[in-house]
Amino acid sequence: MWSRKHSDWDSRIIFEMVQIDGVYEPVREALKLVDHTIEKVAEVEAGFISRLLEHVLKGGGKRIRPAITLLAGKFHNYNLDLLVPMAAAVEVLHTATLVHDDIIDRSRTRRGKVTVSAEWGDARAILLGDYLLAKAADLCAATENCRVIRLCSQTLMTISRGELEQSAFTFNLSGAKDQYYRWITAKTAALFGMAAESGGILSGASEAEIAALREYGCNLGMAFQIVDDVLDFAGDEAEMGKPTGEDLRQGVVTLPAILYLESNYGDRPAKDIAGIVAKKNERKLRLLTRKVRESPFIKECLEIAANYSELARKSLSVMSDGIAKQSLLKLVEWALERKK
Repeated sequence: MWSRKHSDWDSRIIFEMVQIDGVYEPVREALKLVDHTIEKVAEVEAGFISRLLEHVLKGGGKRIRPAITLLAGKFHNYNLDLLVPMAAAVEVLHTATLVHDDIIDRSRTRRGKVTVSAEWGDARAILLGDYLLAKAADLCAATENCRVIRLCSQTLMTISRGELEQSAFTFNLSGAKDQYYRWITAKTAALFGMAAESGGILSGASEAEIAALREYGCNLGMAFQIVDDVLDFAGDEAEMGKPTGEDLRQGVVTLPAILYLESNYGDRPAKDIAGIVAKKNERKLRLLTRKVRESPFIKECLEIAANYSELARKSLSVMSDGIAKQSLLKLVEWALERKK
């Protein structure tokens, strides 16, 4: 059985991240075990890699994805010997993708800390991300469930394919919206879907329930990412811990900007978007960010996110009522209302 001992770090991160009004309450103790498992990933003999692992694994993240895995496993056989390593695998896989994303985006900070690529270089960041992917696979394999092991590999392929397609995309307004939806389906929704689906599989849910949990996760992931992209324009900089307009600075044109451009392509900053982004013209980037923030398209994006949230809620209609279902529904509400 999994040990219930956990460090001060476990307790601190759990209560620091749970500002979601009891959403995690049914799985709070299990989340401590997940954090303990993730903490142990950094306990390797080589001092340098241990330092890098500790840097990216400790003290950050809301643990949304592992919480979904645990909550999805609450409907039937809540076996922590299976669910804890799977939930940890989901979070470690997510962390690996962030390490690689930071290299691609040339990000200087992540969760209030300097990124691995900025501090130790791209080569080491790539290798660290690869190590984390391997560790996620190892944790997943600990379940000895071939179906979730395959699900993990398929999800990683989906994420990688989406990022490769995005990297090859030359901004073209006529195809930008479709490309955006394909990208976030691969980048975010796939991992949320994996988190929920794996919990259903490992707990012995029916095929109809597994499909419902997968749909819940994917739709929640879509809503979550769209709100993320809205906050990049309209969020409070102090609360988020980063300046608005970061996506544009990194050359990423997300849904709020796409909708604005579709309606204002005669506007000079909009018309010159490719050049502005390529040249990193700070003054014009700030102007475009402000115009998007003050436009009606922020509200439109939130309405689109709300539609995905409603699909996530409806997906749960086949699941039995109880505290796990209530928490999953509350998580949908939080995803829409969060400020960072």
